[in-house]
Amino acid sequence: MSTEFPPTLDLSGADLKGFDPIPSGTYDATVVVVESIQAENPEGRLPVGTPGINVQFRIDGGQYDNRRVFNRYWMPPAEYDEEKRMKTLGMLARYLMAIGYPEEQVTGGSFNLDLEDMIDRNCKVTVKVDREYNNNKVTNVKPRDAGSQSQGGLL
Repeated sequence: MSTEFPPTLDLSGADLKGFDPIPSGTYDATVVVVESIQAENPEGRLPVGTPGINVQFRIDGGQYDNRRVFNRYWMPPAEYDEEKRMKTLGMLARYLMAIGYPEEQVTGGSFNLDLEDMIDRNCKVTVKVDREYNNNKVTNVKPRDAGSQSQGGLL
């Protein structure tokens, strides 16, 4: 076996179609990956360097068991438009409460954002299909026990 990299590959039979997005709806999910990110696009809505997190959710149960959906949460700087900043931070706060952190802890003024502690926390994700990019967009995250109960999958 050669240790040379990159190897010469035969990709002639590779499946190029990929995954179709899962249907719009609300699904039981678990947080499986949380990574720190920074805004990089100089033409984007947030200043370059704005910190954030990229969250990967695994769908639990049903026809789409083990499929993944993603969302990003941002932490705009104090100099950012105040109304937009508060709405953006509100999305992060609602996500944190949905995965089990108490509101008093999240909104208490000095929340310690521990990425590893978020892993394996359960929730419900509402997703829609983004037709432009043919992928899913997470539009809401709620506690797993919010609303109607499900055994996994689509509600």
